[in-house]
Amino acid sequence: MIQLTEKQIDSNTVLVLWPETALSVADWQNHVRENLYYQPVFDFVNRHPNIALLTGVETFKAYTENNATATARKGENGTYYDAFNAAVYIRPNEILQFYNKSKLVPGVESLPTFLNFLGPVFEQFGGTTGGYGRSNEAAVFASKNIPYIAAPIICYESIYGEYVSTYAAKGANLLAIITNDGWWGNTPGHKQHLDYARLRAIETRRWVARSANTGISAVIDDKGNIIQTLAWDKAGSLKYPIQINEELTFYTKHGDWLYKIAALLAGLILIYRIFLLLKDKKRA
Repeated sequence: MIQLTEKQIDSNTVLVLWPETALSVADWQNHVRENLYYQPVFDFVNRHPNIALLTGVETFKAYTENNATATARKGENGTYYDAFNAAVYIRPNEILQFYNKSKLVPGVESLPTFLNFLGPVFEQFGGTTGGYGRSNEAAVFASKNIPYIAAPIICYESIYGEYVSTYAAKGANLLAIITNDGWWGNTPGHKQHLDYARLRAIETRRWVARSANTGISAVIDDKGNIIQTLAWDKAGSLKYPIQINEELTFYTKHGDWLYKIAALLAGLILIYRIFLLLKDKKRA
């Protein structure tokens, strides 16, 4: 990752995006900066003090029994912890910012207790039998002197239009999608996943930077056009001066109102039809 990045960045580069779980040596969130495996990453960031690095990372977070979450696993000595598929925002001499994936893939990342016996099956698709913890809402990454307020969108989350729009409502002017599409294989799945990113760009009128491990990395403009791309399963890097738009679209302000109205009308029509049938029966 570092070598591919060093080939592209220059004095104008302010944001670098790496894919989901690019930092895969899981550690406690408050110890990530001290992790010896990650020192080359922090050395890279320190060599380029004008950039921010947004990357996927696997982490843990500890709790006491009193503040443990519903998804927390029981550890030793009465402690509890969550495992997270997360994004981290790294800047020199700044506190690390984390976002824990909120929309988990059913089965692969989130499994009800009564289905735990299926855990080994889902592990074959890159999942975890214990399941992941999650954030309760979207969050944005921002830093002084970095013009981009980035929405860290992790893989599967990009299929949720209304959820992605909440990033824009929180001030995001760039949709930063990080994903690992390797489990799709060479099927139409990874192409369809890319198309979801195009929809999110149109809905929010935000440019998309998409960093994909095995999938298709791309730069997408705010009208859904693919400006740059890397082919599936090809190592490489992209660089582009992404434009900023901070206006909120109708969709961002109001969400999926169309299907809600359609569902309401369908319900009213159904009730009306039932009323007519009952009325006809009474006449008979």
